Amino acid sequence: MGHGGYVAGLFAERIDGPLEVTLRRPTPLDTQLVFRASDDGRHELVDGDAVIAEAVRKPLAIEVPPPPSLAQAIAAEAGSPSHHGEQGVHPVCFGCGKRRDPGDALRIFVGPCEVDGHALVAGGFEPRSAFDGRDGMLARRYVLAALDCPGAFAFIARGGRAGLLGRIAFEQYREVPGDRHAIVIGWQMGGEGRKLLAGTALFDEHGTLCAAAKATWFPRGA
Repeated sequence: MGHGGYVAGLFAERIDGPLEVTLRRPTPLDTQLVFRASDDGRHELVDGDAVIAEAVRKPLAIEVPPPPSLAQAIAAEAGSPSHHGEQGVHPVCFGCGKRRDPGDALRIFVGPCEVDGHALVAGGFEPRSAFDGRDGMLARRYVLAALDCPGAFAFIARGGRAGLLGRIAFEQYREVPGDRHAIVIGWQMGGEGRKLLAGTALFDEHGTLCAAAKATWFPRGA
């Protein structure tokens, strides 16, 4: 099925400002899908009569913890679930799969670290020209996609589990250079019943906040 963060990112390139995307069902591959806007301001991705995902403009309210340095983030990658065993937890995932080639996927491998008493997962991210939008900046769809898997890993890397992305709210504060390293973090934000809540954020190499997201995850079998 399609990578949830990437699918949400397609809405981010159609909606200005902060937004919230709800994934209603798995996104099929090799299938012609259609975007449509409704009269109430809702945007939908549909497969025939089936709504795959929908999005609305919505402010993001989130308190982002301080990031590690780029060197600390890269060092944390050694503990990433992407490196568990020979394959990692999702070996061919667009966001965190280590069997994907550079330029073909994001390859973000966040692992546990702690900053000022905050338990995080963190890793470096080296954008590639394949992901550039205008003027050499990272395309908005990939900024959002980069904030998907680190939310799940905030639980997986600390002995928990996270299954399917159900909803993600996103805001981008500044553009991300496509030729510079970036820092990506994730952290647990508690839960609501069977739902797991996670925050994620992307910083430039100097620690300036560029984008953030809040995601709702549904553990498999929950």
